[in-house]
Amino acid sequence: MGSIAEARSKEEVTPNVWVVPLAFLSHVRCCIQFVKLLASHNLPVTFFCSKWDEKSLGLLATLESWKGEGLDIRLRYLEIEEPNFSAGPDDHEEWKLLYQRQEAWIDSILKHESAIAQSRPTCVISDLWMPGVHESAVKYSVPAWVFSSLSLCCTGSAAYISQLQDKGILKLPHSPLDPLCQEFISVPGLPLLRLCELDDVAVFSSHITSPLGNRNGRIAYKSEVLILSSFEELEPRAFLEYSKYLVHNSAGEHKGEKRKIYMVGPTFPLTTSPAAEPTPNEERHPCLKFLDGQADSSVLFVAFGSTWQVAPEQMQEIAIGLEGSEQPFLCVLQVAKTAQYPTGDVFDIISPDCISRTKGRGLFVQGWMPQLLILGHPAVGGFLSHCGQNSLLEGLSMGVPLLTWPIFNDQMLNARFAVDEIQAGLEITRDPRGERSVDRKEVETKVRALFQSEEGKQARNNTKRIRELALQTVSQNGTSYKNIYALVTRIRDLAAEKQAGT
Repeated sequence: MGSIAEARSKEEVTPNVWVVPLAFLSHVRCCIQFVKLLASHNLPVTFFCSKWDEKSLGLLATLESWKGEGLDIRLRYLEIEEPNFSAGPDDHEEWKLLYQRQEAWIDSILKHESAIAQSRPTCVISDLWMPGVHESAVKYSVPAWVFSSLSLCCTGSAAYISQLQDKGILKLPHSPLDPLCQEFISVPGLPLLRLCELDDVAVFSSHITSPLGNRNGRIAYKSEVLILSSFEELEPRAFLEYSKYLVHNSAGEHKGEKRKIYMVGPTFPLTTSPAAEPTPNEERHPCLKFLDGQADSSVLFVAFGSTWQVAPEQMQEIAIGLEGSEQPFLCVLQVAKTAQYPTGDVFDIISPDCISRTKGRGLFVQGWMPQLLILGHPAVGGFLSHCGQNSLLEGLSMGVPLLTWPIFNDQMLNARFAVDEIQAGLEITRDPRGERSVDRKEVETKVRALFQSEEGKQARNNTKRIRELALQTVSQNGTSYKNIYALVTRIRDLAAEKQAGT
């Protein structure tokens, strides 16, 4: 112990932390905010990123700005090909190739650099969706931890299902049409759920990335350290039960008491009024200008993330439903190109009469928009969302109640959690005749319910409470603040042990 303390006292011990996200926009966006948290505690971090994600997020300019704040974050490009989603964002074969390329490249540099004392990382923190990176770090005797941009509910359920599979206890449904989908399962920290309500990557054995889903879950319950972008106060039952689950199901190489869950979110800024913050050297975004002219808590914000492209027919139903609700709205969607609508232009699809009738009350937008600033604007009073984890956390942390419309993967469980577990929103009901189809009347009815019904009022009050919990957890005495401090201390201890030769 004395040698460690002595090593700490000298300023020779400099941790070398590698953070490796999945090369996909939403994962990179979440992970870079986590990296900023680490660096804000005077910890040097090397962040691995694809060139196309860096360009999409403007990371070079962001990191230059953070460098001006004294943060030591080094960007290192992943030398992999950009995926070609010719069949759309659901092209599972291309996803499989992306994982393989990224994991193979990280393995090659770990093999080279782990043998060099000066460049050997203190630890590698890899995305839950990059199990091969974790496996490579273990292979080269580098401490390997996991960062999950998913909720603890989703991460824990994937871990639990993987362990049941490994023990031969659970038979998974083959596809969404398999009758097994309707069977109930008890997952630690969650109410009884049907298998179809869990992540389809982890559940359906016919899914092309099912083996990856099983590896994800296995890494989640084997890793000595599991870091999440969520926070304990949002998922208290899942945190309690999954912590107990880890202790009682310790992998052979770790003692139960050493294994730890660090919930460090929300990782994005939680300013009192982000809408009031001007963007330096840029004109205020048209979305924010529109919101400036609306009454407080009156506007429904509609967005489905960066992946899902809405069918033109569905876009028409959404537009007419929003018009019929008579509620102010800001609708930002990507529309799929079809033979009938080859441009994929929102304004070729929505009726000019609809746009004219909603002028001043509603705004249709396509392309990039500052989602966090929009959700933090005082005029926004509801969020119709696909319930991706980033969007879910941003909406809840800004105190905005939800209309849930999940599409795939973890979104299904996120939506169930938001509606049933924390009662922070209402559920959009899909037309049973179409997997993702929702008619105009359902949109209109649920928008009215969110803003006018007692159930909507309860959801609004609950999200206000969650907003307060989010602010508390990142404050100096909050659990997320303490967790990030404890995590940084653990990293420094690893560097000191390495320096001392233990």
